[in-house]
Amino acid sequence: MNERTFQHQFATLLDRINELPARERAMLVGLAEAATDQEHEVTQCLQSLAHSIDSMRLCVKYLVFDLEATRRENECLRRMLSETEDRPPQQGETEDDRESFWDDGVD
Repeated sequence: MNERTFQHQFATLLDRINELPARERAMLVGLAEAATDQEHEVTQCLQSLAHSIDSMRLCVKYLVFDLEATRRENECLRRMLSETEDRPPQQGETEDDRESFWDDGVD
């Protein structure tokens, strides 16, 4: 049953309730109003849930992007480190004189 069918049947039910005697009508109108309130509450919960799911999707996309960027940066830094370690010492430079990737230059 879709929303339109439900609303149509509910409206028909309310019309029939209005045709009942006052005592029975009051009881059923109260139940109908409670059902309407519950339906409204469920709709709001579903909208809130959909919003939360959209937010979570966005966060996951950002985390995947950040992870890929971090992997690329790590790969680049490892390549730079490998190139620095593999490079032969220049004239007059010993291997200990070469600047290390991990060395911050402070002794």
